Amino acid sequence: MVDLVLKGGDIIDGTGSSSIAGNIVINNGSIISIDNDIELEANLELDVTGKVVCPGFIDIHSHADFSLMADRRNEGAIRQGITTLVTGNCGHGPAPVNDVDLTKRNTVGFSESWNVDFSWNSFKEYLDALVSPGISANVAPLVPHGSVRLAVMGQSTAKPSTSELEEMKSLVQEAMSAGAIGFSTGLEYSPGMYADEDELTALATVSAKYGGIYASHIRNRGELFEEAVDEALNICRKSGLPGQLSHLAPRPYAEDGAFDRVLEKVSRAREDEGLSIGIDTFPDIWGPGMVVALLPPWVYEGERNEVLQRLASPETLEKCREHFSDPTNYLLRLGGLEMFYLSSSIVHPELIGKNFVEIGESFGCDPVEGIFKLVLADGKDFYNVMLRHIFATPKDLDKLLMDPYCSVESDGVVTATDGPLSNYTMNRSSFGYTIRFIEEYVINRKIFTLEEGIRKMTSLPADSAGLPNRGRIEPGKAADLVVLDKNNLTDNSTNEEPNAYPFGVELVIVNGQVVLNDNLRTDISPGCLATQ
Repeated sequence: MVDLVLKGGDIIDGTGSSSIAGNIVINNGSIISIDNDIELEANLELDVTGKVVCPGFIDIHSHADFSLMADRRNEGAIRQGITTLVTGNCGHGPAPVNDVDLTKRNTVGFSESWNVDFSWNSFKEYLDALVSPGISANVAPLVPHGSVRLAVMGQSTAKPSTSELEEMKSLVQEAMSAGAIGFSTGLEYSPGMYADEDELTALATVSAKYGGIYASHIRNRGELFEEAVDEALNICRKSGLPGQLSHLAPRPYAEDGAFDRVLEKVSRAREDEGLSIGIDTFPDIWGPGMVVALLPPWVYEGERNEVLQRLASPETLEKCREHFSDPTNYLLRLGGLEMFYLSSSIVHPELIGKNFVEIGESFGCDPVEGIFKLVLADGKDFYNVMLRHIFATPKDLDKLLMDPYCSVESDGVVTATDGPLSNYTMNRSSFGYTIRFIEEYVINRKIFTLEEGIRKMTSLPADSAGLPNRGRIEPGKAADLVVLDKNNLTDNSTNEEPNAYPFGVELVIVNGQVVLNDNLRTDISPGCLATQ
């Protein structure tokens, strides 16, 4: 007697190989065999004839560290076939903790309104709080540099002392011992922007000792794009660990030809030096960002009560006007405030979809003052008032996606259309990037075969993240599986109305347990650390 048999599916194993017809036998959370003819008794047998069966999708760039806890159904992931999420990206995350207030500010997708007890200090305590009560999807956490630095140095912009660096190394070591899969940085954000290559190399070396990776939101994708990639590659070389270069599209204002040189540079590092370097992107020309990132860092750094006082100060507003009129900010270089659109605000949902010129008009003030009013309104959740901005040109996005080492990810959170998370939207990818990628790039534009499209969301991110037990349909691997109705695949999210689940995801299995069947959720929470 086995637990589960899927009969008659069109099996795409995640490696890019052609599909085969067959049956999948599952027992004790693992794939036992793939056979055409089986005579086994099963506790549950499901006929999936005519449907595509593939590995569960792996989101290699997620910011769901906290939202996974706020609603343990993990709806926005499960309903688009995501069974594993790599969290802690861009140096953001909820552990380790010294100053709770600073760590909350450094956590993307955090809200006081969700009433989750933020009571841990160590990374291990955080993982226990995340996983032990049950979650629906698997998680593969990165230890975030921003939280490590804040725990040791607070909001200091200085180079760490020898003792401070040793303390940061010990925090990375504790996190890796607890189950982190690597170390992440966000070098366009505070406090990551204050770290130099030596600091990052020292911390990445600790990750390497545990077989971890280095995942980086690099320092610059504009005029210093190539130099920023050089820095990331140097850290991987010196530390001796694999790298993952996050959302690697050039800013639209990057120098002509820089992107081609970057891709060639990364390719040469693989071929000539044997470095293991992955890259990734979400399949959208629009990207997410924090509204406060439009402001100078000194405005939103520090304790949240102090930040709220600055945001409420007319003096702060006046000091910032020059910042907007002569922008050096990486976002403001994309264009005027009419080019940025609000995507999430708990207090002002009626303004979602409006640009910041329109928001200023709604408040009866100019756009800059409108930004201050908007983020101040959400109080201590100011860091998670979100916008969307132009991320890449369509040409550059296609070029990035067509790189064989490019995984497809969300750069989002796990949210939901109902329950406590229904008041938070980071981007449309949080609801449907997997199906949108297949629908647009496989079915409509025919840039990829279905087998290759699925590889870029399964075995490729599994290999890049160091998850050998995930991402493939193969005997002995974890039974994370998705059944798709290829003829009904539809992404229902839009930039204007992102909160919609896709069609065509018929069955989702996590660690051998059915969590979604024919659009109905079960009450099972089989998720675990993805390294298990």
